[in-house]
Amino acid sequence: MSGSQYRILDAAERIIVRDGVARLTLDAVAAEAQMSKGGVLYHFKSKEDLIVGMIKRMADQYDEQVQELESNDPNPKGRKLRAMLRVSFPEAPTEAARYADSICAGLVAAVATNRSLLEPIHERARQMHTCITEEARDPVTAMIVHYAADGIWLNRIFGIPIENGEMQRKVVKRLLEMSKNI
Repeated sequence: MSGSQYRILDAAERIIVRDGVARLTLDAVAAEAQMSKGGVLYHFKSKEDLIVGMIKRMADQYDEQVQELESNDPNPKGRKLRAMLRVSFPEAPTEAARYADSICAGLVAAVATNRSLLEPIHERARQMHTCITEEARDPVTAMIVHYAADGIWLNRIFGIPIENGEMQRKVVKRLLEMSKNI
């Protein structure tokens, strides 16, 4: 990915976080990135292409974080699942993690009208499910842990009031414990 593409994606993310996904237009992205609309269109042929680019970049960043934690885990059973839990639910959420959640929420709204934009995520999810179940002695428990984590994360993204304090930490800790015995 080129420096200009990163600049455009950064600008689009700032618009979503600051103004909401309804204000995400190619003109707004061009202005935010201090580029011409033609410059944006050179890299992203449409708003949908830009959204796919944002989704792919977020997924790539997530995958990199998971791989880093996974490579440091000495227990091969449930390694990927534990890494995913730790990335999705850091012990001390950072401002960057909260920013990423805001972008995710905006992207969820953006793809609501065109579900085909989620295809990069669908393919990654299929790969993750395969990896999680293949490395587990008990694939059903592994998927229960994974689905529970997804549910907690999606509640957070959609702003559904859930226990965000001590109970959520206990649940995530239990999911991590369960991942050690799969």
